[in-house]
This record gives sequence, C-alpha cells and structure tokens, in this order.
Amino acid sequence: MGGIAGMIRFDGNAVSFKDITQIENHLKHRGKVTSQVNEQGILWVFGGSIEADNTADVFATTDADIFNTSEHQGFITNYLHKGSLSFNKLNADFAVALWDTRRQSIVCARDILGVKPLYYVHRPGRFFAFASELKALIAIEDVAVIPNPHKFREYLTWTTEYVPYSSETFYEHIYSILPGHYLEVKAHEVRLLPFWKPNLDRFSKLSDAEDYSIVFKDRFTAAIDARMKAKNRVGAHLSGGLDSSSVSCVAQQLLNRQNRPSLHTFTIDTGLASTDESEYVKAVVNQHHTEHHTVFPVTDVLDSILKINNLFDRPEHFIIPSSFHLSVSVKAQQLGCDCLLTGHDGDSVATTGFEYLDQLIDNEDWEELRLACQQFVSFPTRNLSYLHDHWSSLNDQSKFEKYTLYIIGAEVKKRFKSMPFHTFLKTIQAQKQLLGLSTSAIVTYCVQRIYNKITHKNGIDNALNPDFKQRITPRPQQTTKELTEGISLEYDVSVNQILNTTNVICNEQLNHIGAYYGHQYSFPFFDKQVIELGLSTPLKISYDHGRGRGLIRNGLQTILPPVIVSRLSKVNFVEYGNLSAQQLYLSTHELFMPPGHAIWGIIDRVIFSKIVEIVFNPPLPMQRKTRYNWLLSRIIYLALWLSSLPTRKS
Repeated sequence: MGGIAGMIRFDGNAVSFKDITQIENHLKHRGKVTSQVNEQGILWVFGGSIEADNTADVFATTDADIFNTSEHQGFITNYLHKGSLSFNKLNADFAVALWDTRRQSIVCARDILGVKPLYYVHRPGRFFAFASELKALIAIEDVAVIPNPHKFREYLTWTTEYVPYSSETFYEHIYSILPGHYLEVKAHEVRLLPFWKPNLDRFSKLSDAEDYSIVFKDRFTAAIDARMKAKNRVGAHLSGGLDSSSVSCVAQQLLNRQNRPSLHTFTIDTGLASTDESEYVKAVVNQHHTEHHTVFPVTDVLDSILKINNLFDRPEHFIIPSSFHLSVSVKAQQLGCDCLLTGHDGDSVATTGFEYLDQLIDNEDWEELRLACQQFVSFPTRNLSYLHDHWSSLNDQSKFEKYTLYIIGAEVKKRFKSMPFHTFLKTIQAQKQLLGLSTSAIVTYCVQRIYNKITHKNGIDNALNPDFKQRITPRPQQTTKELTEGISLEYDVSVNQILNTTNVICNEQLNHIGAYYGHQYSFPFFDKQVIELGLSTPLKISYDHGRGRGLIRNGLQTILPPVIVSRLSKVNFVEYGNLSAQQLYLSTHELFMPPGHAIWGIIDRVIFSKIVEIVFNPPLPMQRKTRYNWLLSRIIYLALWLSSLPTRKS
C-alpha cells in the first residue's frame, strides 16, 4: 500500500481547509496520514514518513519499496548529491516528490514501469498538485472535471502493436508522470525528462546459456526475497503458467529457508474446461506445499466493473473484467495477506526469444533457420492449430514445411516486390534447397495466401462514429516512445514489449485494487535488475532450441516441477471472455441504450450492433471473437464510467 500527495501554491494563497480534508479523506485507505505544512502548501504521505533536510530546506514525500542490496540513503541525500541520476541508481518501485524551498521548485519521479502511480495537475502561476490517485486531484475545488475524448479514442481502438504509455489521463488537464521519467515544476514551467538508462554492460562477460541461467536464478530470487521482506503474510497468484509458477515456487522455497509461514497461493476457477490449469497448479502445490486456495470470479460482473471504475477513477482496463482480481483480493484480505506477488507479463522480460527466427532471416542464415524451425515443431505438445485445423495429425515434414513457410512468408513477399522476377525465382530455388522445402508445399502455401487475399475481410478495429473521429483527431502527446526508442537504438534491444500502455496501466490498476483491500501488489519480473538481464540475453539463449523462455526453464529447472518446465501451452481465456462480454451486455444495455446517453456521441450504433451480433453468434469460431469481446467490453466500460462522472465543473 502507501501513497503520496501534495499541493504547492505559487499565488500566495493558502491551501483551503476543504481541499486538505478532501485529499486526506480520498487517500486515507492507503495508510496513516502524515503531513508537512510549509509556507507554499502541504505535503502528505500515507503509510510512511516525510523526509526533511532542514539545512538544504528540502522536503520529500515518497511511496517507495527499495530493492537495492546495498544500504539505502534517503531520497533527498541522493538527489542533492547526484540530481536526476539518483533515480536511475535505484532498484525500486517508487513515486517521489521533492520540494526545494530555496529554488521554489518541485521534482517528481516515478519508477521505470510505473508500478507506483503518480498523477498531477498544474495551473501556471497558481498551484501544482500531485497524488497517487486521481480522485484526490478531482476533489480539489479549482480542478475542472472534464472528460478527455482523446483518451477515449486510444482506449476504444483495437491494435496488435504495442502502444506507448501516454501522460494523458481520462480527464483533461490532469496528467500521469511517465514511468522512468522525472518532472521539474516551477510556478510557470513544467519539464518532463527521462532518467532510465539501463546498464546492460554488467552482463557483458556472460557467454553461454548456463551463465545467463545462473544469473537469472540469482536475480529473480533476490527480487522475490526483497519484495517479501517485512511482510507478515505473503500471497501469490498461481495460474499454473511458467510465470506465476516461477514466482510461487521461488517464494515458497525462500519462506521455508526463513522459517516463515507458508505462501498463500490463489487460483481462479472459471468452471470452463478451456481455462482449466489444475494439473499444473497441483504440481506446484504438491511439490512446494503452499497454502492453496481456489477462488471463483465475482458473480456480479456489473458490480465489479462499477467498483473498479470507482477505485481506479477511469474505465476498467482488463479485457476480462476485474471480477478475477477482486475475488483474489477479497480472499487475500480475509487471510490477512499484506503482499500479493504476481507473475504478470513475465514473458515480456524473460522472453520466448522467437524473434531469433527473424534474426536468422535478416542474416540470411538459412541452414540455422532450418534447424531452428525443426526444433520448434519437434515438440509433440506444440499445437499450431492456427496454421492447420488438424495440426496434431500432420507428419513431421508437413509440420516443418507449414511452419517454415509461415515464418519466411513476409520475407518471400518482400523479395518478390524488390527483385526482378528471374532473380526472385533463383533466390527461392536456393532457399528451397537450403531449407528443405518441397515444391508442393510452396505451391500450396502460395495458393492459400492468394485465396486469403481474395477472401479477406477487414475486421472492425473501432466503433467510433464519423463525427467523433472528425472532431477528435490525434494530437501530440508526451509518451514513453522516445525513451523506448532511445534505449532500443543504443543497445539494439527491444523495450516496447516491456514498457507499454498495457503493462503500465495493469500495474496501476492492481496497485489501486491492492490499496483498497489492504495488500501491496508486487511484480518480481519487473525488478530493474531482472529487466536488464532479460534485455541483455541473446535471442538464441531465450529461444532455447525451440522451447522458448530459456532463462526460466534452465534457471529454475531444479525448483519448478518438471511438468511446468516442459509446458509449452498457454491457457485460452477467449471463451470465458466471450461469456463475460455477453453477461456484461445483458446486464447493462438498458442503462446506456437510450439515445441521450453520452456514449452515442462517441460510438456508431450500427457498428456497435455488428459487434454485439458477432459476440453473440454461436457458430462463429471462438478465436475470431477476441477483438469483438474486447471492443464490446470497453465500450460498455466507458459508458458506465461516463454515467458515474461527477457533474461539478470549474
């Protein structure tokens, strides 16, 4: 838990008693309130204490969990010595604000993946206010409550690409500090600058898969250990996948060594065979003897959405409603857990390494590509039904040819467009021999591509009405794009899969849920040192001879149950998502269907009806419904949020 807030006046006025009361009341669930009043305003910390350096006349309010192995000095001391570089030295989840009385300026900063939320509003020449939750800023008398339609456009558009995290919130003129950045604020000026600069050179002496695996085990274990320190009762999500199983197994092993109470693990049972991971969960529980609990999603989906909208002060983010997370949090609260570990999106850090195949194509290393593709399809449990409806019935050569052609298809198309036809044929012939592909397989593939091209129908990416699109055009925003592109260019690594809007907003939403239910959500895979190791790991090592997730499988092979180490599948929640979307629609459509509802100033009714029809169409294959479940759910989330907005304007 924990949280911070503050309000600095630049106009000589005092912070009103009403604003003080409102901010404290809206954040008191985050911990005991401590405040520091000065001539310009007031700083708050919830569940902690305010730092002060009276000699320098600097004060700091922090919501921070420090994971550095060395002894940590205060934020003020580090900042006075090293400036913004001090933020990059930290391995921590943190949100901090430092008020410098002499310079009449305030500096705010946030950890590299935004685990700790921090929002702000600036009225030049008047005041600057910040808080861990939007509701504390919305409550300020001088802050207008104006929905931000530009955020609606981003929120309601389906995309298959990573979207950079934006500083804009669902409220005009209220912003979020970008992860890995710091904000310098004076009376009339605000500057936002990045501080995150990964140190990948520390891993330059590692040479082979074993070296990387040993370091991963050490760093990952240290990340979990640091997050459990000073916690009385620890819980963890356990789905049975590699990520959650890794967290749970390492955590329980550490607790055993430290003679501490067993880990409470939580699994969600949806009642559907398509989401059943009980085999893998039992393997973890039987080997490590955690205190295991099976919980069920909150039955009232509408109530859970309304609760999240209220807690998070913005529409629900998850495609599957947070009835999942609420049910775990309710149980964890009953058990007295003050920490919940999660393996959320560990595969963005300890990656599959499947980009290794792209690397081989770029290098035109066809012999190595042939071997890599053979390795990938060689596992009997590998199911690539998206390439063939009856994948398991194919012989080894057919599997190899279909997968290899799928991998090189884009490259073949690019060469066809860029080369003279006779050169293209000669190149294809050479590749065919090096890759071991039959003529019939190539012909079949090309015919299928042509057929798909002819019969292809574009899916619906959004349901925005034409008037809304014309009025609300994309505008320049402050985002994490420049930071991720800079790191990627400098180190020749991909950072977008880690630092993007989906990951950060998930972190923020879970932080809000945990604060409400009395426990701290913590993300061991998002430990700074674990992230930097993941970025440094060569793709071939992550690829792990076609298994993927090499860091985990090799680094934790003596800790994880064998069935988890060898697991290649991921559970499919599309069916549950479809049922949730249907249930949500049936329980809410009467609330927002009237013509006067604000949602119809944004959404086209005809397109909306098409989306509803697809979601409720039984014969349509479930896999084709993913985006439509997402679109329908998000439209409803937004409609419910718009209905709940306060009417006050300033």
